[in-house]
Amino acid sequence: MENQVTNNANALRLFFTEEVFLVKDESVEILPLRNPEAVSVVEKVSVNEVKEPVLKPEITQIPGINPTNSPKVYPQAPEIPHIVAEPVSEKTFKFLGGNKKSVLILVNDSEHDVSTEQGRELLRKIVKAVDLGTPDFAILNYSNYKGTDFVELNRFFKPAIMLSFGVAFADLRLNLTWQNEIIVHETTRIIFAPNLHHLDSDLTAKKILWGHLQKIK
Repeated sequence: MENQVTNNANALRLFFTEEVFLVKDESVEILPLRNPEAVSVVEKVSVNEVKEPVLKPEITQIPGINPTNSPKVYPQAPEIPHIVAEPVSEKTFKFLGGNKKSVLILVNDSEHDVSTEQGRELLRKIVKAVDLGTPDFAILNYSNYKGTDFVELNRFFKPAIMLSFGVAFADLRLNLTWQNEIIVHETTRIIFAPNLHHLDSDLTAKKILWGHLQKIK
């Protein structure tokens, strides 16, 4: 036998043809909903007490001092005094002339102030050839200041031109080589020539010197 239970709406209308009335039941009161109150729920939290480990202080025993062992006494190092460099005094020179044009003339004669009479006469011709007067140059007899180097001469005279008669490179501690040409060292033009007395009788050396003098006029 087929199942007689159905939920089909069309089928139900075939069976329920009578009118259906709703009757209000006033014995049941339905109260309106109110605003719900917040309910706080307190949860019990169990707190476990954590016991910190108790650190026992370590007691370090200091060994007693034996009165028979006296402490060692180390000698104090002597104080080394500071070395103060003494200021280097500038060397002074006795020279002839005025050095107004910063022209230094070195001669080397231990027997005369400048040179022999022949050498002095030659020097007069040389300075006249380059249009120099006595106030313009300084004549220094190197034989009175042996061991003086170029640095000391340059510090004192500050020469723009230096004519060296009988004073070699080694005497002035200059690491240079003379090749019969004017040498420019720092800010100084240098000409080397033999001693004035010997130069007077050396025609070749005088010609070379004359050519150099024309370049510095």
